[in-house]
Amino acid sequence: MVDARKRLSAQISARRKQGVSAELEDMDSSLKAFLESQISELKQRIEGVIAQGKELSAKAELLRSIPGIGPVSIAMLLAEMPELGRMTATEAAAMTGLAPMSHDSGAMRGKRVISGGRRSLRHVLFQAGLAASCHNPVLKAVAKRMKQRGKPHKLVIIAIARRLVTIANAVPKTGLPWRISPVV
Repeated sequence: MVDARKRLSAQISARRKQGVSAELEDMDSSLKAFLESQISELKQRIEGVIAQGKELSAKAELLRSIPGIGPVSIAMLLAEMPELGRMTATEAAAMTGLAPMSHDSGAMRGKRVISGGRRSLRHVLFQAGLAASCHNPVLKAVAKRMKQRGKPHKLVIIAIARRLVTIANAVPKTGLPWRISPVV
């Protein structure tokens, strides 16, 4: 169901990019309305499946406590990473493709880039990273510091997304909702 929702959303995005002639605008708007109704139905079905499963609903409730992670991110994390909460932070980052991979050979040190992992999950976590860099007080401060040091915007968002997946892995592991720790 998560994949089906992703495909329907991609169709809507593709239609926006293409643009339509004036005579086909009515057909295009009715197609868009149909696709949006299908997405809405899938969203309800996904929420139903999550609510029915005891373990899934418990994990979803814990993930909802993290600012920046919304319903789409929760559904993707639960569908694409059933191992969530049972791995290390490094494994979680590598599984999502958010861990920097080195391109070294002998004495040459290459550039570190993110690659591999579960691509669709990485895309959703990038969007969650954008939201978290604005709405999660802890990650917002991290993003601000990185920008002040002159880091490129995309690098900042990827770093925030990696921290998000680390938090999303730790929260089910501890069984406690996310909260800001008071400074002692």
